[in-house]
Order: sequence, then structure tokens, then C-alpha cells
Amino acid sequence: MNIFRYLLFISLGLTAVAGVHAQPAGYPNKPVRIVAPFAPGGGNDLMARTLANEFNRELGERFVVDNRTGGNGNIGTDIVARATPDGYTLLVTTNATIVINPQIFTKVVQYDPVKDFTPISLLASQPLVLVVHPSMPVKTVPELIALARAKPGTLNFASSGSGGSAHLAGEMLKSMVKIDMTYVPYKGSAPALVALLGGEINFMFTAILTAMPLVEQNRLRAIAVSTAKRNPAAPNLPAVAEFPGLEEFVSDLWYGLLAPSKVSPAIVDRLYKATQTALSNPDVKKRIESSGTVLLGSSPKEFAQTINSDVKRWGKVITAAKVTAEN
Repeated sequence: MNIFRYLLFISLGLTAVAGVHAQPAGYPNKPVRIVAPFAPGGGNDLMARTLANEFNRELGERFVVDNRTGGNGNIGTDIVARATPDGYTLLVTTNATIVINPQIFTKVVQYDPVKDFTPISLLASQPLVLVVHPSMPVKTVPELIALARAKPGTLNFASSGSGGSAHLAGEMLKSMVKIDMTYVPYKGSAPALVALLGGEINFMFTAILTAMPLVEQNRLRAIAVSTAKRNPAAPNLPAVAEFPGLEEFVSDLWYGLLAPSKVSPAIVDRLYKATQTALSNPDVKKRIESSGTVLLGSSPKEFAQTINSDVKRWGKVITAAKVTAEN
């Protein structure tokens, strides 16, 4: 072996050794930060902390939740988009920050929902519930649509704020079946529900956790859920998508685990497998699914497909309704 071949052999050997150390066999070997871009105590925070606790046991290292609030979730999401792609900064967030905000807050959001993140797994999905005031002479979605067509422009619906999932669910319903209804925005779900309970508003989409206690007290009437299928917590409620002309209707709140773009596929796979283990834990399933949330655990590829399809689907609704940060 001449000197040049010898040096090449040594160089390749050192490269191979370096490659071994770069593989996730040693990952994680220091604390991992999970950014939650919403305030402590909410659903997103609960999902992040549940996952962090399970990862602590499964992966043998500390996973620490870092609540970086502000900007409707945009601030924390942007932090992760700009983080070093080494697997030590992760994001647990909702479709609001990944799919909707970039299409509404176009002058503020600096990250690209597709290019700047590596999807790891969809974690869970939570339905909205379509509720009407009990005085409304409707018990089904087709009856609501028929009433809206009989009285164009007179029915109104509320939401907890413009551009949120509840608002866009109403706009999707309007556009899919071509009905004329008036949108009334409120600053939060509580005042919107007060208006609905008082009969000032005809109907709204709202979170299942908020809706069902009021439905059980006969203060509101629930007529459908917004997910593609019925929800185990309310199996007698049909999905909006069960009715003619609404087969493509899906408006859920999903939670997902993401990393910055260009994270090693091996690290992504390790985190995905740990996520599957976490979501299959009976204690986790009991704690999370009792609220009407459905655990998912999709693959990175499936999660990427969900993001891409949701960006297109909600883009059409946002454009048709002319929703912007200003309105």
C-alpha cells in the first residue's frame, strides 16, 4: 500500500468513526427543549408536557417544556424554525400556527410551514362541535342549511376570534353549500358563548370540552362534530361530513410534534418511535381521550401530507372569506 492509499484509508476510517458518533445511538445525550408556543394550562401545554414526561422515561434524558407565548403562537413557532437542526429543539403546536397563521398574518409570520420544519408525528385531534341556541328550529345540519337558504343573510354565527378554527369552520360551511350567513367575531370563546346562550347568536363551532357540559344542561343543542368521523366522547353526534355536499368537510384542532428542517432522518425516526410508545401508554390514552381528544401517532410522511393538504384546503377558505389579520 503506497502512502497515498494509506492516508486515504485512514481518512475514510476517521470519517466512518465520526459518522457513528453522529448517529442517534447517542441521542439524546443532553436535555431537549420542547417549545410550546401557547400559555401553560391549555391543551397545547398539556400535550407538550405529557409527551415530555413520556420521553423522559423512554429516551433516558430530560425533555423540558419551554412556553414561548405571544403572537397567536407565532413567536414560539418561529424560534423552532430558526433553531439548530440537531434534535435538541422541538415543537409541539397546533394547526393554527403551522397551517392557518402563515396564510393570515402574512406580514408578521417569517417561517414557512412546509420548508422550515421537519414533521415527526401528528399527536392528536380534537373536534369542534356545532351548537345552536335551543330556540332554533333545527336539529340537524341539513335543517340548519335549509333555514339559512330560506332566510338568506339573517342567520349569524360567532367565534372566539377572526381567523381561528371556529371562525374558519363556519366559513367552510358557508362556502361548501353556498349559503349566506353573517359572521360576528368575539374576543374569546367565553363572550361568544354568552352571546349564543343569550340568543344574540344563532350558532357557532366551539371546542368539545366547552360545548358538552352546556349541551348536557340543555342550554345548547349540539347537532354535529367537525372531524371527518364521529367522536368517541359523543358517538351519537354525526360528523358534518356525513351529509350531502359536505363530504370533504373537516375542521379539527390537531396537535403535532415537529423539529426544524434538515434534522437527521435517524433522529426523526427515533423520536417518532418514542412518540408511538408514548401515545400507546394506557394512562396517557385514558387521561387525554377522556376529554374527547383522539390520539393519532401518524408517521412523519403522513404528517407531512396532512400539513400540505391542510395548507391548500384552508387557503381556499381563507381566500374565499377574505380573512386577513386586519379583520
